[in-house]
Amino acid sequence: MAGKHISYSEWKNWLICPHYHKLTYIDKVNQFEGNIHTAFGKAFHTVCEETLTKTEQYKSSENIISLLKEQFVKELKSLPTKEKIRASTDYDVKEWLEKGIEILPDLYRTLSNKFGKLGKDWHVLAAEEKLYEPIAEFKEAEKRFKGFIDLVVMSEKDKKIHLIDWKTTSWGWQPRRKSDTTLAYQLVFYKYFYGKKYDVDPKDIDCHFVLLKRTGTPGNKVEFIRITAAKKRTKDAMKSLLTALHNITKENYIKNKNSCVSCKHRPGSCEFYRTEYCT
Repeated sequence: MAGKHISYSEWKNWLICPHYHKLTYIDKVNQFEGNIHTAFGKAFHTVCEETLTKTEQYKSSENIISLLKEQFVKELKSLPTKEKIRASTDYDVKEWLEKGIEILPDLYRTLSNKFGKLGKDWHVLAAEEKLYEPIAEFKEAEKRFKGFIDLVVMSEKDKKIHLIDWKTTSWGWQPRRKSDTTLAYQLVFYKYFYGKKYDVDPKDIDCHFVLLKRTGTPGNKVEFIRITAAKKRTKDAMKSLLTALHNITKENYIKNKNSCVSCKHRPGSCEFYRTEYCT
């Protein structure tokens, strides 16, 4: 049975392949449980959240670095056994940590360049802001949009609310990925439902992906990518969301065979390809 809510990830998986969506969200078959990349990403998300909301506790770079080390080790330990072994044999974990430490000064410098001085020119409104908002446009069943916004800040410079989603990457994104509509819809949805939650005019909300580049050169390890969410794009995003909800509610789970081995949204083959789940 379909759930009471839908997230960006669930919508995206339905868009890629309705049968894949059924396996992961309805049948609860999960072939992926994380790797060193997800461990690094989760650790950095925690560092961003903690250091920007507890500034007194994390005034010194030593405390921030210690937090990153602790979180990275914690996330590595939580990986399934196979991935823990792979992380220790196929990767230089120490180098990953060193590269992560190099991101930190660029992160705070880039935020200062963008917004000014924290506490004076901009303020953190929330970290991990939860969205669980009714999708009023969908009439076939009661559904909500579920999501977590990594960081919400208020800028005194432009008097706008800025929604930020952290993305850890190797060296960055190619132009095609930066302009990818499917990826952009994550923040389009966040902006739309955040505005509904707090009754904020969309023109007073800006959205950004912030890339944290592990192998980028020092001084260029953090990049803001502004995502526009004007009326036309928002209308298109909501139309796609409603289409997904309609088909999920009707249990229409047709396999998209074009996504089995060559999918622009996932590298390589689908994890279910040529398994007992691929029927």
